[in-house]
Amino acid sequence: MLNVMSNLLEFEGYRTTKLLALSTIEELIDLHADLFIIDEQLPYVNGHIICMMLKAKETTNPTPVILTSAFSELEGFASLCQANAYLKKPFLNPNDLLNLVGATLNAAKV
Repeated sequence: MLNVMSNLLEFEGYRTTKLLALSTIEELIDLHADLFIIDEQLPYVNGHIICMMLKAKETTNPTPVILTSAFSELEGFASLCQANAYLKKPFLNPNDLLNLVGATLNAAKV
C-alpha cells in the first residue's frame, strides 16, 4: 500500500519520501515535510504516537498529519493525536487519497 500511495502522489506531482520504519523522530523533522501521511500500524511504535510527537514539537506542529489504517478505531486514534485528517484503508478510489491530501494541504495554508 505504501508504494501504491507513493506512486499515486508522485503521478500527481507530489514529492514523496517513504520510510518503512522510524529510528528517531528527528528523522521526520529533518525532512522538512509539507505533510505527513502515517500508518497507524508500524513496527516498534504506532502511528498515533508518532503523530503526537510531531504535534508536540514546535517545528513540526504546524505540519499537517494524515493518519491512515484499516483499523476500525482509526477516527479515535486520529482525534487522540490531533491529526488533521484520516483515511481508512483500503480506499477503493485513488481520488480519495488525492482529494484528502489536496484539501489537507490547502487547509494548512489558511
